[in-house]
Order: sequence, then C-alpha cells, then structure tokens
Amino acid sequence: MAVIETKEVHEKELLKTHYYKASYEQIKQIFLEILKSLKHNIISVNDDFGEIFSEVPHLTCTAKIIMQTPKETSIDFYINSEYLFMSSAKAYKFIKEVLQRIQNKYELKGLGLHA
Repeated sequence: MAVIETKEVHEKELLKTHYYKASYEQIKQIFLEILKSLKHNIISVNDDFGEIFSEVPHLTCTAKIIMQTPKETSIDFYINSEYLFMSSAKAYKFIKEVLQRIQNKYELKGLGLHA
C-alpha cells in the first residue's frame, strides 16, 4: 500500500502543487474528462471545498482544486494505492498522466508558488 500526496513544498517536482493559468471551472472540467477517459468512477464532486473523489480498483484519488485568482488555479492529489506490487509507481504514473494532460490544454504557471 502507498499513500502519495502532492503539496506546496516537496523534494520531488512531480509532487509539488501545480498552478495553471485557468479558472476553477476549467481545471475541474478537464480533470473530470481525464478521469472518465482513465475509467475512474467519480464518487463525488464538492464545489464548496473544491474536492473531487474518484476510484478504480486498488486506487482512490482525492483531488483538491483551488482558484487562487481568476487566472490561477492549483491542483493537488491525495492518492491511496493498494496494488500488490509497484503501488507508488502506479500512483506516480496517474499523477504524471493527469498533470501532462492538463498542461496540454492550459499553461503551467509554476510549481509550489505559494510556499
């Protein structure tokens, strides 16, 4: 079992909070599209707290989307991966895939900008 969490200050670049030049709604919509394409079951979307909870067998993800300004939105992940082998690797792969696909559509403003 592995728990992987992204945050403002982290030694690994991949696991730092990512900021994009986009609104909350834009990041939320593309993230939901990505989840559907990755066959994730979307359990809940809570706009009051900016949280989206999804799962596939052996992996759950809580994403936290925060609009800092109308043109700057961050996304963080809390992932619980329960694969017999390579739990961390599968979680990292998921994070990398999601962030790359967001960045293909919206400009990356920076990593850990508000540390």
